[in-house]
Amino acid sequence: MTDIGFTQSRPAQLRRLGHVLYAAGLRMQKGMAEYVKDGSSPDQVLVLEHNPVFTLGRNATRSDIHVTDAFLESRGVEVFETDRGGQVTYHGPGQIVVYPVCNLKGGREDVGRLVRGLEEAMIRCAADFGVTADRLPGFPGVWVDTPRGLEKLGALGIHLNRWITTHGIAFNVAPDLAHFRWITPCGITDKGVCSLKSLLGDACPTWDEAADSLQRHLGDCLGLDLLPVPAHSASISALTWRRGPSGPEVLVMLRTPGHGLWWSSVTGMVEPGETPEAAARRELMEEAGLSGNLLPLDFSHSFWMDPAVLGLPPGPPRFNTETCFHVEVDPASEVRLALDEHSEYRWCSPAEARALMMWEGSREAVRRLERLLPSLNPAP
Repeated sequence: MTDIGFTQSRPAQLRRLGHVLYAAGLRMQKGMAEYVKDGSSPDQVLVLEHNPVFTLGRNATRSDIHVTDAFLESRGVEVFETDRGGQVTYHGPGQIVVYPVCNLKGGREDVGRLVRGLEEAMIRCAADFGVTADRLPGFPGVWVDTPRGLEKLGALGIHLNRWITTHGIAFNVAPDLAHFRWITPCGITDKGVCSLKSLLGDACPTWDEAADSLQRHLGDCLGLDLLPVPAHSASISALTWRRGPSGPEVLVMLRTPGHGLWWSSVTGMVEPGETPEAAARRELMEEAGLSGNLLPLDFSHSFWMDPAVLGLPPGPPRFNTETCFHVEVDPASEVRLALDEHSEYRWCSPAEARALMMWEGSREAVRRLERLLPSLNPAP
């Protein structure tokens, strides 16, 4: 097959973003599509890992998900409708998601070549680790012939708008395959889903090892000269809580109009030479006048900094990576707001805090705290 991908190389920026919440990933793609649309800016290749989500393509219906909303909520799985092609699929930890946001104008107006190039990159990545994968006519993605029958190793779904591509591929390194049993993956009932882990066992590469391979082959197969671009900045959030008379209470603060006018936990930027933990302690004291037992939430996430929302000057895309902590404070501690940043505060239940918070990263931090609370605050 000779009509695979593109051979004439052109520059593109590679952003290895780590964990990205799905809603943030949708905004990220929209922002990057706007950035590349006039053809003067380099294409953007976003390599990342999502929280557990089911995404519905244009041909999917809710009936393709075989469990209730309550069941999904109890398992921490969200559902999103999208504008990509295809039906329902799963994204989650252990899976490499790649969004090539590319402008195909100027000689690349061939979606078939793009699709085959994406498939070829996944096939070559699998081969790097001793797995033979291939295409299956009529079924996008890449497949492996296993003792259980044909199983999908990598999924593909593209959206094209005025020759700008969004969405992309999902390559299974070591996700929890049980999630695929809760759906009809891509509308296919007679074939399974596999991963490098299910095929290789202990010989499975790490996520980073597989991502290194996949992005190298993407550059070759799509004719992209990939330039790695790190995140521009780092921030922290310190989710502050106390033991209240009716249960745990979370501190939320309302930002002033000049700082966004939304409810949030303690947040702030990591200064040069500062560790995230030191930044969290500093911001906790500066924003709320508090100190306490600061512990990691084992959660960090990256996001695109939307200039229209954050009041940033125009320029190249800005990305930030936020490291999240939680901190228990003495119930008798007095909150002393920095009034140039926040106008009021509330102590409220975790559920109330999530309802007030604007950003999905803040809400996810509260969910993770809720899962920790039984061990942090055992019943008497």
